[in-house]
Amino acid sequence: MIYGRSLFHIVASLIIFHLSGATKKGTEKQTTSETQKSVQCGTWTKHAEGGIFTSPNYPSKYPPDRECIYIIEAAPRQCIELYFDEKYSIEPSWECKFDHIEVRDGPFGFSPIIGRFCGQQNPPVIKSSGRFLWIKFFADGELESMGFSARYNFTPDPDFKDLGVLKPLPACEFEMGGPEGIVESVQIMKEGKASASEAVDCKWYIRAPPRSKIYLRFLDYEMQNSNECKRNFVAVYDGSSSVGDLKAKFCSTVANDVMLRTGLGVIRMWADEGSRNSRFQMLFTSFQEPPCEGNTFFCHSNMCINNTLVCNGLQNCVYPWDENHCKDQTAS
Repeated sequence: MIYGRSLFHIVASLIIFHLSGATKKGTEKQTTSETQKSVQCGTWTKHAEGGIFTSPNYPSKYPPDRECIYIIEAAPRQCIELYFDEKYSIEPSWECKFDHIEVRDGPFGFSPIIGRFCGQQNPPVIKSSGRFLWIKFFADGELESMGFSARYNFTPDPDFKDLGVLKPLPACEFEMGGPEGIVESVQIMKEGKASASEAVDCKWYIRAPPRSKIYLRFLDYEMQNSNECKRNFVAVYDGSSSVGDLKAKFCSTVANDVMLRTGLGVIRMWADEGSRNSRFQMLFTSFQEPPCEGNTFFCHSNMCINNTLVCNGLQNCVYPWDENHCKDQTAS
């Protein structure tokens, strides 16, 4: 009887040891997949006729330790359809914890998730609700497979089906620079970029002097169709006009000031035919970080602005240090 109990204890110990080893191995892999720095890859694409993108080395096995971000952008008033080829294989795992494809409905990694996919069955057809899809392919350090090939094309946005055949958008771009300037929607009409009845997708490129950055402050802002971002918005980009450099996007009732980290800012205004009363006015100020040079003014907010902007009747600093005591200076 004692012998039987001892044998039972030995067998039970071996089973527990085996299970703990298996659990540890799985934990080690999960830890590795979450903490190990992966090689970055991917692309931002908006080819008008659609296109194809694949996992690295497809149809051969993809390499380990990869994180590829693909962002697809459609033209205004279009949506995206995404198809995965049947020749598809990604390491299977519970809830696709390890190698996987993640698709989100929008341009960001925090946009609403559509699905996470792995295994041998290719994902179903995916349709966006708007102009963007964000796709991430992740591979950890173990068990590589064939990967995927995906094809995308663009379709009319059903939210605009009542408008019938839409006219091509007019070309609408502006170049600005210097120590300060005003960016405003009325420039579209003043400079003949579009008529009052046309939809517009306009961009203002602001280039600061060398070694300078840009501070943007809204002076006026109102969207005719508030909270309808498909119909009207003002967006701010930091460094280029690609979606990866999107800093802020405003389509509600409030727009906040924006501090850029580069010397190239891009302001974009989209307004469809029924939103042309949307408007904005924005002051841009070029600045350098301290220590301030002799021809600059210290704003007390990590900004040095050109001396010519002091007491000019516009607040160029984050706080109105540049306009304080101006009456005293004039009186003296």
